[in-house]
Amino acid sequence: MSSPMVRRETVRDIEAICRLDLDSRILRRRIADRLTRLIPADSYCFSTIDPMTLLTADQVSTGLVPEAATAAAHNEYLVDDVLKFAALARLEVSAGTLGAATGGDPESSHRYRTVLPMIDARHELRAGFVVDGRCWGVVALFRGGRRPDFTPADVGVLRRLSAPVGAALRRAAHRAPDGTAAGPSEAGVLLLDQDLRLFSENPAAKLWRDELSPSQAELPSAILEVAARGKGAELPAYGRIRGRSGRWLSVQASPLSGGPHPAAIAVTVHPAPAADVAEILLLAYGLTPRERDVLARVVAGLPSRTIAVELHITAATVQDHLKSVFAKTGVRSRSELVATVLGL
Repeated sequence: MSSPMVRRETVRDIEAICRLDLDSRILRRRIADRLTRLIPADSYCFSTIDPMTLLTADQVSTGLVPEAATAAAHNEYLVDDVLKFAALARLEVSAGTLGAATGGDPESSHRYRTVLPMIDARHELRAGFVVDGRCWGVVALFRGGRRPDFTPADVGVLRRLSAPVGAALRRAAHRAPDGTAAGPSEAGVLLLDQDLRLFSENPAAKLWRDELSPSQAELPSAILEVAARGKGAELPAYGRIRGRSGRWLSVQASPLSGGPHPAAIAVTVHPAPAADVAEILLLAYGLTPRERDVLARVVAGLPSRTIAVELHITAATVQDHLKSVFAKTGVRSRSELVATVLGL
């Protein structure tokens, strides 16, 4: 077991990593590499989360197998179980172990019985990374074989890291990776069966899958999660995910009726509308509610005097808010600001 001093050093090291200006995937791998030196794990999955839908936006992992992603999506959205990521995103207690969550009876967990055996795991530690009430990422660490379960001290480390890692993931949400090409402009359409297995897709869908994951052997976890949520739902499930190029995409899933494949699930993937991207970016830049109010009106083309009247503040206060927004978004003018927020 590591000493309190070693745990404090690890937290300081990861907080230092969080202060670097890194692409989200590089950031998560750097954090995971440092974290697993303190808390050894046989495999892990470290995902960014859309703070509005609480669906996976992008995932980095090691030691996992493709079929486990489908089973995990099914468990996360269609089965009653403990320690769900959506619950961790909302609770003050942002981390925990499967063993503790089941009261020492992990066999009572559907995930323990169905998902963990696929990766030869016996123990799981989960955490959400939450800042200002919004979850920007989650991690799951797994151990198998004869390794002992994760300890309360391990849980404590992840709880201390929740806010700094959440803030770093939030900043990285508006940083595009370097040197990657964007996917197609047309919508991709995929048809999945009830077990979330792909049986048909259009040519654009194949290109989008490559944009989301270079390995064509599996469907990206983010698509599987939206499909799982849409399975059997009356209304289409919706999620925002991020491609390797940094572009935000919209994913919708809903069950079909009739046809040769009863209860098939249709999934569409296409570039996210500007309004959806703007919603994410407003949160990612860490703007205050009042700054978001001002920015929304700037994007609508309103002058400062009109903004002041609508918000019942002075024009000078509007300018103060705009200066703060400029500083947080790294722009120098209204036109740059609008272009940045709308991705123009």
